[in-house]
Amino acid sequence: MTKSLCLCGCIVLAAVGLVAQEVQTTKPSPAETTPTDASRSGATSADLGPEAAPIWQALRGYLEAFNKHDAQAIAALWMPEGVYVDRSTGERVAGRAALEKDFAAAFKEKPHAQLSGTLKSVRFIRPDVVSAEGEAVESPNSTETASNRTAFSAIFVQQDGRWMIDSIQESDVPPPQPETAALADLEWMVGHWVDKSKDARVDTVVRWSPRRAFLVRSFTIKTGQDSEPDQGTEIIGWDPHTKQLRSWTFLSDGAFGEATWTKDGSTWTRKGTQTLGDGRSASGTQVITRVDDNTTSVELIAKEIDGEPQPASDPLTVVRVPDEKPATTPVTPSAAPTEEQEKRP
Repeated sequence: MTKSLCLCGCIVLAAVGLVAQEVQTTKPSPAETTPTDASRSGATSADLGPEAAPIWQALRGYLEAFNKHDAQAIAALWMPEGVYVDRSTGERVAGRAALEKDFAAAFKEKPHAQLSGTLKSVRFIRPDVVSAEGEAVESPNSTETASNRTAFSAIFVQQDGRWMIDSIQESDVPPPQPETAALADLEWMVGHWVDKSKDARVDTVVRWSPRRAFLVRSFTIKTGQDSEPDQGTEIIGWDPHTKQLRSWTFLSDGAFGEATWTKDGSTWTRKGTQTLGDGRSASGTQVITRVDDNTTSVELIAKEIDGEPQPASDPLTVVRVPDEKPATTPVTPSAAPTEEQEKRP
């Protein structure tokens, strides 16, 4: 494990790139994908490789049954003890019979609803168990553009030669924000920050780029009295193509990565992937919570290196440091605040 990855959990504002590098799946969304027109979806089985083909076929079967409003056929695609969880509301439906009843009630309430989806990632946990992620869009009917977009993660289990759904967890996808509003929501990060853990000290300066098109985060990581600090830069900006906040990170040890940012109240979720200096792949999710104007909490979860899960980190507190210099230049070891500066009110 490289130094940059070991420390990423304690870098709330240094944010070394860590996002899941696997095939993802989404719930069908009529506006984006139909069961018979996979080429319009975000990914097809061909995009994900031949091993994803049976999972894509299972997803298409789910879409077809949904769009026929056949609750019994949908329920038959689940394992007998299958579980559905709505992460946005906490709703939980367990068991094939309960699922069939739930779908039948939904079709009665929405007699013309249509579903389309995109398969984004597929990862084999075992030869007969697959984890998949993606997005889905439910529309009132086949012609209206109004829709509800959700992101989902699913577990498929192979039984008697068929891929069955063991569980699905689903959450709403927030509507995209305008460019100015999206970056404005991160303006509180501008300034000088420091965090310390038993393993390292990280100093971070966040500043606006010219014309405020990007936020630039420059950071220094020091792991010992005599060790040479690592340095890095992350650039955060609005992607007008994907309509989301994205960031790109580069480190002095040769590692680089990218991430996407989503907001929920005062909490940001940063999901990214990274190529380490030695060529290995890493992924992970950071949960960044703004406690107040001068305090932030960060936690690294769902870490993987070359597909191997890593322990999650404990939440770390990062504090703003009053600086005599404006936050316009990268942090260097000599620019790091002294203990006396940190104690200033």
